[in-house]
Amino acid sequence: MINYIKLSYQIKRKLSIFSKKVSKNISRPKFKFIFQMIYGFLESNSTLLSNIARASYNNVIV
Repeated sequence: MINYIKLSYQIKRKLSIFSKKVSKNISRPKFKFIFQMIYGFLESNSTLLSNIARASYNNVIV
C-alpha cells in the first residue's frame, strides 16, 4: 500500500531542493514565488496562470 502523505512530502522536499538550486542567491520572497510557480505547474498540469493560482489556492504551500 502506498503512503500518499509520505510520498507528497518527499515530492515537495525534492521540489524545494530543486527550487533552491534554480534560485540561488535571491531573496526569500522570490524563492517562495519560484517554488509556488513550479509547484503550480506540476499540480495543475497547465501553464495558465489562472490554473496555477487555483492549484495553489486549493493546497497549502510551504
